[in-house]
Amino acid sequence: MKNNPSISRFLSCLYRHTQMYFDRQLQPYEISYGSLAFLMVLFHHDGIHQEEISQKLSVDKATTARAIQKLVELGYINRVVDQCDRRAYQIFLTARGKALRPQLEALTRKWTAHLTDGFTAAEIEQSFRLLEKMSQNARRFKNLL
Repeated sequence: MKNNPSISRFLSCLYRHTQMYFDRQLQPYEISYGSLAFLMVLFHHDGIHQEEISQKLSVDKATTARAIQKLVELGYINRVVDQCDRRAYQIFLTARGKALRPQLEALTRKWTAHLTDGFTAAEIEQSFRLLEKMSQNARRFKNLL
């Protein structure tokens, strides 16, 4: 490759444009791109502990607490004290939160289709495989710091 391009530059560009796209598309629901990841975790793990959400998303507990509070205020989720461990909270989607799933998943598919426009099926598969591998490397490196 010419001039040793920085992967970080491309990832940063993708992140910024992804954030702009979702922030614009999510306005009717009064949520931002930052809230999307928390909802997506709950779509697959309803009732998960708040601390586990932080771990799954690799974010600190304060960030999770703020996002959870915002989603509670909007009526998308409920925060319930765990009956087995009164120090922990389980997070559940409300009916309003569950109703968002089809729209949010459709937005995600649409954005993925935009990003992979002109790719062959093999290129799309390879892109996902390589990005997943980079993510694993990043998590592993982060733990070495």
